[in-house]
Amino acid sequence: NTPISRNTRAQVRVAGLNVKGRGGNNFRSQDNRWNEINRMLFDEKVGILAVGETHLTDEQIEEIEKIYERRIRIFNSIDIETPNKGGIAVVLNRELTNIDGVTVHRLIPGRAILLIIPWHKKRTLTVLAGYAPADSPAENKVYWDTLTDLWLHEDLPVPDIFIADSNLAPEPMDRLPTRKDADMATEAYARFKRILGLKDGWRVTNPDTRAYTYISPQGSHSRIDHILVSDDLFKHCTKWDISDVAVTTDHFMVSVRISAPGAPFIGEGRYAIPVHMTKDKLFMEYARKEGVKVNPEQVSDETTTLQSRFKEWKDKIQTFAQKR
Repeated sequence: NTPISRNTRAQVRVAGLNVKGRGGNNFRSQDNRWNEINRMLFDEKVGILAVGETHLTDEQIEEIEKIYERRIRIFNSIDIETPNKGGIAVVLNRELTNIDGVTVHRLIPGRAILLIIPWHKKRTLTVLAGYAPADSPAENKVYWDTLTDLWLHEDLPVPDIFIADSNLAPEPMDRLPTRKDADMATEAYARFKRILGLKDGWRVTNPDTRAYTYISPQGSHSRIDHILVSDDLFKHCTKWDISDVAVTTDHFMVSVRISAPGAPFIGEGRYAIPVHMTKDKLFMEYARKEGVKVNPEQVSDETTTLQSRFKEWKDKIQTFAQKR
């Protein structure tokens, strides 16, 4: 009875995070990476998450999805020659994102994966996730050149959004201490963005801000995790963010909220007391006891109205319900 999401929400939070491996093979352990990711998807309300350095086999993915079947669906790419190095995946939150009819292109084993996700009404969201090599500028350059060539020579859809651990700081201000990355790598990266028509949304939104997504063991800081979006989609992006989340890793999570073009504005919603609380004896006794106090005959002055008493009662029982 695996739940299948048919969610077609017009808004979705998209994020990227390098997790530095599995964190052990006991996926039920409280401090395992995938237990932490499962909780984080709920706490942070992330619908689509690109995960770098997954180090996962097909059997392990099957186990994770079985344990966390309510929330997690994983599309993974791994280099079978080096299964304990690299790996890139896109995780869909079943509670927030549609998982039916997803088309997958595994472009570079363990390094790049492309998903076409049914989104809102007849719209799709094309998501590219990548994990670039960090061993040398030359290897990093080859990675960007390879991706560029794929789009020049293959019949691939242009991504709406690219979530990447690029292992590259495009500008000197993206490193602390400030320094410039090798031209061969930064130029190949810039060519890739230009040909696919993608822009670094966080930097466009924060042109003069210094913020970092990775802290090395030596203490240097860098912004090497990026979310690139198309010009059309950029107009529908809000809440660009770099944040520390409750997942054991030395990277910060990058994220953005995307709205489907033409969709109406949707607010944050409001809290509702769960229906099952009506069967909780202590809660119902408290609600009745406090509800009796909402009595028109006890309104003693002009500053206190029946409406204000009613609101106070709702606030009280909401707080009580949350504690229960």
